[in-house]
Amino acid sequence: MSQRKGDLYTFGFATVICVVCAVILALAATALKPRQQANVELDVLVNILGTVGHDVSALKKQTADEVFQVFQKEFETLLLNKDNQPVNRADLEQALATVGYPTEELSAQSASALLTRYEGKKALLARRAGEKMATYEKGYKLLYKHMNSSDEVDAYVIPIDGYGLWDNMKGCLALEADLNTVKGITFYEHKETPGLGARVTEAAWQAKWAPENAADKKKILDENGTLISIIVAKGNVTDDDPLKSHKVDGISGATLTGNGVNEFLKADLERYEPYFQTLRSQRSGR
Repeated sequence: MSQRKGDLYTFGFATVICVVCAVILALAATALKPRQQANVELDVLVNILGTVGHDVSALKKQTADEVFQVFQKEFETLLLNKDNQPVNRADLEQALATVGYPTEELSAQSASALLTRYEGKKALLARRAGEKMATYEKGYKLLYKHMNSSDEVDAYVIPIDGYGLWDNMKGCLALEADLNTVKGITFYEHKETPGLGARVTEAAWQAKWAPENAADKKKILDENGTLISIIVAKGNVTDDDPLKSHKVDGISGATLTGNGVNEFLKADLERYEPYFQTLRSQRSGR
């Protein structure tokens, strides 16, 4: 009997410890979630700024407020729907407010964070409203306009993401004001192989997307204005390659990562291309 009591005591003690640890971990995760989300948002802003020439390493040494101030000074954010029509962010705020989010909290969030929250709550919004899920499938996407010192747009930045070799990759692509010439690219989230596919984050490889020599600039459109995108080559791009202006050198040993980038980059550009065509027409008509 005493042995049995000893076993019960041990089991009970272990159960209590497990429950206490679980509660502590849950509370810690809840407490850290806002900070983790803030770090994710900061990483996005740093990489958007990196595509237009800012030193990413230097930005990471600044405070979140400093980075945010630089972003606010240089960028305007557009929210577009699936029909490539500009949408007021207030539409998202009003929708999310119906499922209990405080309006002050929503108004303080970045457009990126607001959109992420909306995408995660579409099913709940539809269920609460008694509507079909399709009603809330708006196809929202973000476009960042970079303004120069004369308050003119000199670049457009789009988020890019898709599957690499092992998992989802995220980054940003900047196009110059002509919406054809690549100004810069960054990748900030991935699970690619260190020393191989992970080299997408290296400044030296990203610099190949935006060479300083004007004759070597990379273009997403061909001579007829058709979208080609940018292709990560298998190996190095040669001078006699007819698609030289649409290709960048591949990463040795990371062909599958390059293939993934090729696939999702073109898909993302295709999503924005109708709106870009409208902007190009407006620009040429000036």
